[in-house]
Amino acid sequence: MPVAETLQEVAPEPNETSSPALPEEAYATLRDIFGLDDFRPNQARVIQSMLAGVPTLAVMPTGAGKSLTYQLPALLLPQPTVVVSPLIALMKDQLDGLPDQARPYATLINSSLSASELGARLRAIGNGQYRLVYIAPERLRQRAFLHALKRCGVARVVVDEVHCLSLWGTSFRPDYLFIGRAIEELGNPPVLALTATASRETQAEIVASLGACERVIASVYRPNLYFQVVRAGNRDDKFKALLDMCRRINGPIIVYARSRQSCEELAEGLRQAGIVADHYHAQVNDRATCQERFMRGQTRVLVATVAFGMGIDKPDIRAIVHYNLPQSMEAYYQEAGRAGRDGQPAVCVLLYAASDKGRLSTWLNEEALTRDDLRELFKALRRLMRGPCDVLDLTQLQRALPGDSESLVRVGLSMLERVGLLRRHFDSPEFATLTLSGLPAPDDQASQVAQLAGLSEGEPVEVDLLLLAERTGMPAAEIESHLLQWQDSGYLRLRGGPRLPLVELLPAPDDVAKRIDQLLRDYRERQEQRIEAMANYARSADCRHRSLAAHFGQRIAPCRNGCDICAPRR
Repeated sequence: MPVAETLQEVAPEPNETSSPALPEEAYATLRDIFGLDDFRPNQARVIQSMLAGVPTLAVMPTGAGKSLTYQLPALLLPQPTVVVSPLIALMKDQLDGLPDQARPYATLINSSLSASELGARLRAIGNGQYRLVYIAPERLRQRAFLHALKRCGVARVVVDEVHCLSLWGTSFRPDYLFIGRAIEELGNPPVLALTATASRETQAEIVASLGACERVIASVYRPNLYFQVVRAGNRDDKFKALLDMCRRINGPIIVYARSRQSCEELAEGLRQAGIVADHYHAQVNDRATCQERFMRGQTRVLVATVAFGMGIDKPDIRAIVHYNLPQSMEAYYQEAGRAGRDGQPAVCVLLYAASDKGRLSTWLNEEALTRDDLRELFKALRRLMRGPCDVLDLTQLQRALPGDSESLVRVGLSMLERVGLLRRHFDSPEFATLTLSGLPAPDDQASQVAQLAGLSEGEPVEVDLLLLAERTGMPAAEIESHLLQWQDSGYLRLRGGPRLPLVELLPAPDDVAKRIDQLLRDYRERQEQRIEAMANYARSADCRHRSLAAHFGQRIAPCRNGCDICAPRR
């Protein structure tokens, strides 16, 4: 009997109820635009919430059809749906994957667009041409962009890969923490938050950041995936096991390795053994070509760091092999879930040696931020800032630090903000060009700003916005908002320059040292818990599917033949 049929009988969706009735136009769109006959489990529930404007958190595994839950209702709503996505590649993949009839109604906005193209797309959004607008999270830190979106009108905001907002997560993106503030700026349109993995703790963080919401939690169980742990005594044993799998398994394979050097060495070893293999990591010169070879099937085995995978829609991957112990169960499930997206049987293998837990702990401790790291970051920050509130070049800040650490700047600033040493506002241009139109000032404050800036009718003047804020007594974080409002009234024209992070230093709390120590202690404890949970999974004699489900707070029956514990002979 096929694997999928057997497993589905013993482990059905734990909280799936009968699908809600949707408007007939939703079913017509499903058939006529997307070419599908029916919804997958949980899709109809999420679509109903989207159409009704109910804030929703949907946790649905890879392959469950998350994209349809916002793409379909977006075509039915009267105003655009904004989709926040962490990677340009992921946005492009979603856009390219739309049906031909839906693609003209979607666009993306990212850093590659010129100012004129950005303006043209915003005008098209305002004119009702687009129903789906994909953006990167850092765009939401730009008040001028939000102001333009607000004028266009936004029906819904979709936050894809929402687990990225967890400070404790391995995929943490600081800009995700700002999304809640941006949604307020847009007038609080209903939110749909989507992810394939979220523990109960991560779900609580999401709700705390984005607000209360209805939850649709699908089963993490994937009946077509066979989970296996292969014990290996040493490095040679691991490579022999990997080589054996690459020879036995037909179809594309991704092998995840921790370091760039390991990726290169493993790929070279596989090639020498006659396997068509390539390596992928952040320092590969032509990553796009490397990725394209794998996507087209020219490369059968890709050895990669975890930088590869998010946004890669290759449904026929037959195996995911983890050469090293993953950083967490969440990371493992997300990465392993990239196998078998076509619904056909696939294998998820973890190669495990007794020393792996200690090595992972050592590696993560070396990578972890310390109190000294945060002190150096804060000192560099104060040296570069010209006052208590200033725009900041993050690349310059990174270069001012020992080791030129991008992760210290990216994560460290969020930590300093969390302990109350600084506040990061909307990104702001340092300079802007202002031109008076000749219409009367809408209020006394506008007239005062024009006078202090030396503006005269029809004459463009370049203005230092921070200096102007200081002269007028306005908060630096608010001046662009006022200028945008006065532009809407027709009083002036505003052309902003390149935007930079606007950082405000705050008076140090009396207990700041205690706050920092507690934050780092919490981070360390979470990290140790993640490592222990991953090692327990590797050593466990319980059903692999059952162990994964239990980690995410779900209870399912043993799979019987979907893992090496229940069906070792497979």
